[in-house]
Amino acid sequence: MRPWIAAVAAVAVIGVVLAIVGDDTLDAFGLGLVGVAAVGAVSLGFFAVGRSEDRAREAEAGAGEPRAPQADRERPGDPRLTARRPPRSRGDS
Repeated sequence: MRPWIAAVAAVAVIGVVLAIVGDDTLDAFGLGLVGVAAVGAVSLGFFAVGRSEDRAREAEAGAGEPRAPQADRERPGDPRLTARRPPRSRGDS
């Protein structure tokens, strides 16, 4: 993860330098690089949160008693969900 953070920071620094010292074309290119770095930073933030949630889920699963697979668990059926619907009225009655 640290190499990705360093790469995003380097792209941002290069973009700022190009925006400061360049002419109009390099200004636009530099600001584009800063934008790419900003999107990369937000993406890395979401990636870090997802990885920490995965680690927490693995630790929770390893610490507790083994769970039965989803297919082996029997859940009582909800009669509201399994009941058949009455026939639709077509307006001829």
